[in-house]
Amino acid sequence: MRAYLVFELRRLARDPRMALFTVLSPVVTYVIFSGLPGRGDRLEGVGATAALMVGLAGYGAMAGVLSIGAAVAQERAVGWLHQLRVTPLPPLRVVAAKALVCTLTGVPPVVAVGLTGRIQHHIELGAGRWLALLLLMWLGSAPFALLGLAIGYGLGPQLAQSVNFLAFLGLSVLGGLLVPVAYFPAVLRHLAHATPTYRFAELGWRAVAGLAPSPSGLAVLAGWTGLFLALAGYAYRRSTANR
Repeated sequence: MRAYLVFELRRLARDPRMALFTVLSPVVTYVIFSGLPGRGDRLEGVGATAALMVGLAGYGAMAGVLSIGAAVAQERAVGWLHQLRVTPLPPLRVVAAKALVCTLTGVPPVVAVGLTGRIQHHIELGAGRWLALLLLMWLGSAPFALLGLAIGYGLGPQLAQSVNFLAFLGLSVLGGLLVPVAYFPAVLRHLAHATPTYRFAELGWRAVAGLAPSPSGLAVLAGWTGLFLALAGYAYRRSTANR
């Protein structure tokens, strides 16, 4: 297990191109749109610029962790998953190790957007809140890493890329990462609260406000994480069963 985890970390470090994309996109979007809200506006219990900072940090983090799905589909196509299948590693350990590596791709966007918010809008947070923001958003990206793996293990490379993009776009919009949920119609606001993306961003909003994660938010994230873990494990076993 440890050797496989180290191997995957080395592979990630050798290919920083996707991390560059997932950092630049949310930073540029934040720079362009963060000046639109009024100075005194508040969203999700914090200042509007801080709320947008967290939303776009989550947007970049989710883009990073979901992007692994397309790479996994390529690995599946060339037979790499079959090689893993004949090792003593249980399927769930393979999935868990890969998911852990996936979540690390979500850290650079959070750091980059946070630094942009600090420089551009002088968002003042204590060291403890910055640390809590980074840690909670790293941990909160786990369900999206598992979703990306489920897509990558279950679909071919071309289809996986398309489904990945649709899942990313749909969850980003519906979860309020791009447009604040406060602007949604009432029905969509209730639906947004049940999405993993809203609850993911909620971790960041509450960290900025100096609050602990809400029990309801953690329960929703835990439920989605369990579902995506089961799907990823099933897809991994199915993708290698007949090879």
